[in-house]
Amino acid sequence: MNNAGLPVHVSKLRTGTLTRAREEARDCVFSYQEGIRDEFAVSLTMPIQPDPYVWERGMHPVFDMNMPEGHLRLALISMFRKAVKGFDAFQLLNVIGPYQLGRVTAGQSSAPPMPETSVRDLLLHDGAQDLFDDLLSTYAAYSGVSGVQPKVLVRDETGGDIERLTHKGATHIVKSWQANEFPQLATNEYFCLRAAKHAGINVAKFDLSAGGRFLVVERFDVSETGYLGFEDFCVLNGMVTDEKYDSSYEACARMVKAYLPQHKIAHALRELFINIALSAAIQNGDAHLKNFGLLYDHAGADADIDLAPAFDLITTTAYKQRDIMALSLAGSKNWPKHKLLYQFGRIACGLTDSQVTLALEQVADGISKAAVELREHIEHNEQFKVIGERMLAAWDWGTMRCLADDKRPRTNA
Repeated sequence: MNNAGLPVHVSKLRTGTLTRAREEARDCVFSYQEGIRDEFAVSLTMPIQPDPYVWERGMHPVFDMNMPEGHLRLALISMFRKAVKGFDAFQLLNVIGPYQLGRVTAGQSSAPPMPETSVRDLLLHDGAQDLFDDLLSTYAAYSGVSGVQPKVLVRDETGGDIERLTHKGATHIVKSWQANEFPQLATNEYFCLRAAKHAGINVAKFDLSAGGRFLVVERFDVSETGYLGFEDFCVLNGMVTDEKYDSSYEACARMVKAYLPQHKIAHALRELFINIALSAAIQNGDAHLKNFGLLYDHAGADADIDLAPAFDLITTTAYKQRDIMALSLAGSKNWPKHKLLYQFGRIACGLTDSQVTLALEQVADGISKAAVELREHIEHNEQFKVIGERMLAAWDWGTMRCLADDKRPRTNA
């Protein structure tokens, strides 16, 4: 690794350098190169300035954002710790930084090209128990993606729906699961995403492999010339991954108001409200700050910024029966009753009474349609019966508590 620090690029343009602070090796300093235009800022929270940005708690949030967690992080540490003395987060960024989500890359100035695989084959032939281990062995060092679930970034050899790309980065995220931790997690998320899609929420293209081993999600941070800027709400709140549960859904609404262009705020707040209402109703206790984000073309004053599609939707109470919400709502992490969720839509998101009512009806309708699909899947996949029935029970309870009064029909009636 270059002792001078890690080179940082934005849309392939060398923008600055990330170095360790001299006084405290754990701290990091980011400095822009001279002459960089505003639109090439590394983050919406870090505009171009002559003075360096010093972060005293490890790495700046924008560089911490895509650091691997859980299974992937352990695999990478196992791969490199023996060969690299003192292998730590800074050196890990040097490895995976060129291949992370979004338009910012860091480290390895001459990173090797990413190998290709067939996403179609993964979806059709996922029966081998060690297939994900093979993927992990091949793609771990190319996977700048956060989250504790076993996952890797891959590049489809055909490009799929994004074959128009001329660059050679990742096209899809492949998620798996471990039977001893969260069995059938890929199928769980698949049907939660189906509920989101039925509810009219913007979601990335996704598919479940034939045997339920993999959930394959197409990257949504893609443009015709490269990758869009993406920042999760941890970054926008000036927080790192370890603080992803230390906020509120009201703060998420404030982030939308603070960063989106005025003419897009109302629509984005409605999207955010539907997303949060769905997470409450399906009992997704992992809807934390890192599972919301913004997409943008550049970081200049006239940036075109949008709320990112919904992602990482899971019924967590299928595994943790007494799970609670990831973030607080009106000062509580208990699953909200209809009245509290309604007030959140009216006050924090600025929706009218009729907009809130319609949004909650959309969510209930989406869950109801996905529940029909889920029951059918259970009938033909015995291995999913336990988790599937827990999901249906959670959805039923959540729909009754969060979305409407006692007159609403039950989803699994």
